[in-house]
Amino acid sequence: MTTEVLASRPATRGDAWWLTPLVIWQAVYAAAAALATGLVVARTGIVITGTPRLVAIGILGLITLFAALSVPWIIRRNHRGRLAAFLLNLVLAVGAGFLTLQETNVFNGLDALGGTFGRGIPFLALMAVGWLIAGWAGKVTGPTARALRLAARWLVIIGLALLLIRVGLLPGVWTFLTRLVQPAALTPAAVAVVASLWTRILLSDEPNPIFRSTKAQLEIMDGLFFVSPNVLGFLAFLAGPLAFSLFVSFTDWDGLSEAAWVGISNYTDLVTDPFFLKSLRNILYFGVLAVPLSVLPALGLAALLNTKMPGMKFFRALYFLPAVAGVVGVALIWKQLYNATVGYINYGLVRLWDLINLLPGLDLAPPQPQWLSSPSTAMLSMVIVFSFSTIGLNTVLFLAGLQSVPGDLYEAAELDGAGPWAKFRRITIPMLAPTTVFVVITTTILALQLFSEPFILNAPQLSPNGPGNATLTPVIYLYQNAFERFNQGYASAIGWALFLLIFAITIVYFRTQRDRGVLST
Repeated sequence: MTTEVLASRPATRGDAWWLTPLVIWQAVYAAAAALATGLVVARTGIVITGTPRLVAIGILGLITLFAALSVPWIIRRNHRGRLAAFLLNLVLAVGAGFLTLQETNVFNGLDALGGTFGRGIPFLALMAVGWLIAGWAGKVTGPTARALRLAARWLVIIGLALLLIRVGLLPGVWTFLTRLVQPAALTPAAVAVVASLWTRILLSDEPNPIFRSTKAQLEIMDGLFFVSPNVLGFLAFLAGPLAFSLFVSFTDWDGLSEAAWVGISNYTDLVTDPFFLKSLRNILYFGVLAVPLSVLPALGLAALLNTKMPGMKFFRALYFLPAVAGVVGVALIWKQLYNATVGYINYGLVRLWDLINLLPGLDLAPPQPQWLSSPSTAMLSMVIVFSFSTIGLNTVLFLAGLQSVPGDLYEAAELDGAGPWAKFRRITIPMLAPTTVFVVITTTILALQLFSEPFILNAPQLSPNGPGNATLTPVIYLYQNAFERFNQGYASAIGWALFLLIFAITIVYFRTQRDRGVLST
């Protein structure tokens, strides 16, 4: 990547009108962040307690540091000052904008809009008609085209106006504006506007000669700007909570009061916790049964669906249906099927045994398993439901892998006299090895995180633990500690222990497949 300087002429303080205001703004930014940090540390005016207070102190401290460093960097025309100011103002614009929306109650308004949006569907259809007419106008010429474009424009305008009126958006906009002029919302809104302007200026080409920015540095800034929505979302909703949960796992915290640091005692308690050890045994037993039953039938179905037999498209959609039906709906259906007295599974067993008893000399009593209420069959019931829900997706993945296998290999095998089974064993399975690795890993991760099936199938007669804790899993135990006993520290330790188990199994499997030559290093 080139490091060519885009402009190397000497930069003076008068090169841009905005340079001195930027220095002042960054100094005020640093002072405000330092003041906020001090208020949180002193617990004055800002009511934040417990672990969130420590996190806020850390974040505000970093912002204060970089905002303070950006001031001398900008004065010396160092590109680091431009980059730091750009990132800090981008974050400030997003944060202040979010606070503005919160103060104006926009999010509740969007919920209300969702409830009334159905009223505007006819007018949305009117706008769609206008759009279609506009497309039709592009295929004709002369006065007819002009008339069609005019009609399309008015249809869209009228439809949009009626849509806004019908769903109640215009009153909502007025309410938003009246709330926006209140000091609680106007202040963050003004900060968001100013920070957005600085972000725009710093991202433009005008500062290039002042900071002597290179093409490589500008590409980095552009890249950071374009990935900022994903990065901020990742930090706010994934990386941030993960780091927070890791910290909480070393504390004794109920989610409300001050967190007490306990070190690794939560993890040492897991080693001797009989319920956690029981959940580990259950989930490993579940994984040993569920993963093969979710992968092997999917491979066979994919091989069948890859043929050119009539109706294959219908069967592909049919087998994939459980994957999109939703866990709750599928589990409720299976709960009825598992009913020991009126369920169709036990009814089918009775009818099957009636047929068997037609044989001379046989009078066998039909089995009536207590699928969900017996410790010996409760986990097996979960295995069946899980496999039923995941076979469809795995079949689609295998089918995609099968369609990438070169047909020349099968033709050459047929010339050598190979039969269907030989081609499947010698060509299909080896060529599907990378797909198989992916399917097995993803299915294993899903299996070790089992939660929904026991939670739904056992309710309301039994707890999610099932009879004799037969369906207790680490995620269920985590849920109970976090949201029933409010032991957030211990629950976080359970989550990280499960993560380490999944990570270890994944690494071992990857290394095994790499040693076999399936995966490239």
